[in-house]
Amino acid sequence: MACSRVRPARVDEADELTQIAVRATTRDGYDDGAISRFMPALKVNLALIAAGLVFVAEDELGAARGYMALRPTGMGGLILLEGIFVDPACARSGFGTRLFATAIEHSRRMAGSVIMIFSNPHAVDFYSRLGATKIGMTPFVFSPDVQLSMFAFTIPAP
Repeated sequence: MACSRVRPARVDEADELTQIAVRATTRDGYDDGAISRFMPALKVNLALIAAGLVFVAEDELGAARGYMALRPTGMGGLILLEGIFVDPACARSGFGTRLFATAIEHSRRMAGSVIMIFSNPHAVDFYSRLGATKIGMTPFVFSPDVQLSMFAFTIPAP
């Protein structure tokens, strides 16, 4: 299965996208209790969808298989990657890489120069392969027992 296209998300698909995030996080080995604690971070932000900052990766049949969300920070070119989530059925099929390329493209449009990423432990290698630089660690606000890796990705000139 391959990523056919990436498009802006629609508000009416927020629940479907949230379920993709839940399935992806469950695949990482987190139990129901952890998923419940993580829900504020897994639930798609409707305001970001309405602002055109959430993008959906579709398969060849037009089914949503992953999504990515960005947030401008107001701090001189720093864009926050809210997350990239890919349905486990499509893991390692290029969906995440395509979504990250979309994050770069749209960050440029927002005059971004750096994308800040807070990565769960299972995505560290993914962001490293894409060229992000690990700059530290921080506890996950919704579950302080989980340590997130902090990455910065310098957006290359077009």
